[in-house]
Amino acid sequence: MSKSGRSPKKESKPKKSASKTSSGKASKISAVEKTKKQSPPKKKVPSKKTATKKSKTKATKKVRPSRKVVSVETEGILQELETEIKSDDEQVCLGAIERLSRLEDSRATDLLTQGLKDGRQMVRIHIAAQLGERKDPKAVDALIESLEDESVFVRQTAAGALENIGGTKAKKAVTKAEKEGLLLDDLPEGRRLSE
Repeated sequence: MSKSGRSPKKESKPKKSASKTSSGKASKISAVEKTKKQSPPKKKVPSKKTATKKSKTKATKKVRPSRKVVSVETEGILQELETEIKSDDEQVCLGAIERLSRLEDSRATDLLTQGLKDGRQMVRIHIAAQLGERKDPKAVDALIESLEDESVFVRQTAAGALENIGGTKAKKAVTKAEKEGLLLDDLPEGRRLSE
């Protein structure tokens, strides 16, 4: 310890970083420089209005391109399925019907209704069932025409689809077909397999 009773650390004088000529100003500048070096820079916090505007702008920019991409993709899918639904291979055709039934585009209903005139009974049955699941009123007229199909199973499926879609026109057509005897009252009894 020193003679004055102070610790050695307190006795040492701080070094001046400024020049000797401007002692008053130098001490102020050095203090400011020290605080800048010690504290991290402050980040600007955007106001609520600014943050909202930026988020809306970003959301708008992201939505616009995705709409174009979806429509182009849907267009390509529809063209592909239009080819597949006309395929000679029944399995390919049935797969296309299944995929078309899941598309939300109204053009898918148009493609399905065109398929109700296909020569294959199984294709017509499957299309009528899928149109009933879609519940698109655009299909009502085509399904009413199918109530006069040569196959009783196509007629029955078309009637079920019309009931599923609903509406006055559909109900009247089903009632008329029932009165004319075009629909089955009960399904025919199947043969039981012997044990």
